[in-house]
Amino acid sequence: MTTAPDRPLWVPCGGTALEWGLRNPCPVAISTHTHTRGRWWTVWCLTCGDPYTGYPAEIGERHHHEDDAQHAARLHADDHEGEIRRFLASARHAEIREKSGWTTRLFTLVAAASGEDPDAVVWWDGSGYRFIPAGARYGAKGRRMRRKVVELAIAAGFLQERADGDLVATADGRAMLAVWRHHRADLAEPWAVRHEPQALPPLPGGQEAARRREAARQRAVELERQAAQSRAEFLRRREEAEQRNQAELEAARQRRADEQAERERAERARTGADIDLTWSAVDAGRWSVTGTGNDRCLDVVLNTTDFASDMYEIRENGHFVSRHPYRHQTEAAVRQLLADGVEIGQRTPGPTPAASIEAGPSEPAVRGHQAPPPPPFVTPVYGPRSVEQRGEPGFPPTHPATCALAGRRVAELAVRQKRKRLTGRSCTRQDEPTGCATTQNQSHREHRGASTVHRDHLQHARG
Repeated sequence: MTTAPDRPLWVPCGGTALEWGLRNPCPVAISTHTHTRGRWWTVWCLTCGDPYTGYPAEIGERHHHEDDAQHAARLHADDHEGEIRRFLASARHAEIREKSGWTTRLFTLVAAASGEDPDAVVWWDGSGYRFIPAGARYGAKGRRMRRKVVELAIAAGFLQERADGDLVATADGRAMLAVWRHHRADLAEPWAVRHEPQALPPLPGGQEAARRREAARQRAVELERQAAQSRAEFLRRREEAEQRNQAELEAARQRRADEQAERERAERARTGADIDLTWSAVDAGRWSVTGTGNDRCLDVVLNTTDFASDMYEIRENGHFVSRHPYRHQTEAAVRQLLADGVEIGQRTPGPTPAASIEAGPSEPAVRGHQAPPPPPFVTPVYGPRSVEQRGEPGFPPTHPATCALAGRRVAELAVRQKRKRLTGRSCTRQDEPTGCATTQNQSHREHRGASTVHRDHLQHARG
């Protein structure tokens, strides 16, 4: 079984490396030596040792107490860690100076507001800030500072404006002065008028940066709260819309179902589908059919002689109604008759009485008598037409005389159209004999004479 070694291999005599949780691995360790004269502890440093052989260097004297060795090792490790911290701080300050965007005038303004330079003063004259540099004459008002520069310093958290108008440097401003104190030669020139930046970056890790981070966090929390509220409101409205839509769909579905049920009920009432029929046999091939809720009685006779197949004939009060080849069609027809509610003929217990003598041939029979049957329909037959009957109305379109008249009119129309194409002018039917040679070069008198001759020829041709 292998265990993690608690002693680094580079420590002589099996020493123990220090573990103080420093930012970088600690190169310092302590080893214990035992001798006949006693016991002592030695401090070793790998960084200070030989870089070629990798052997550590012994730091200081040997210690007879372990606490002294621990204290000496801690001081030596802090020296190495201090070098690393100083290097990192120098690199961090260089990065801050590079990104700060400070100018010489801004440095003198913050330095005067911090009180580090007692001879420089920044004061409020009621209309703006004035800066009196060190070495100015007594009673000088100083030069006016641009309001834009002061606003940039206040917004970045380097200056703070009091109620009386005085400016005071903040902790970030004093820290920025410490960063620039030994590098004032690297400061940029003052900004030109109306060429100031929109904003200055705050000090990294400063109070203004922390305040902005907290404000950003609070804004993020507020935005998340608003987003959660908006989501909840959206879900609520969507749920209400879905419920409303479902209610509308259900209402429409119920309405369609009711309409369909009403249509089916009306159809069943119209066709009599709910009527139960009772077939009572009268004799062979004849039945008396009645329906529930109806006092009418219809006779159904099976006709097996007059047709190629058996037919069910429906009669009411001795009158023929309809004929069907199958029984289910007969039942449907009987239900339809009973549902219509119109009784055919008159119920008579005995034979049909004769019609009244006073009733003429065109008058209906009196009440209680049957009307005579209508005369049979006879299809009219048209014979050949004579010459005198040609052109008379009243004949069907397919009659030979009508076809001849239509052909003659088509021929006359063709002659008219041909004359119009040749002469470029339209003329009447009297001016359209076959072979008319009138042209546009003829005068009106010549054309009138030719038209008269052609009209005579046309009348002679028509007979």
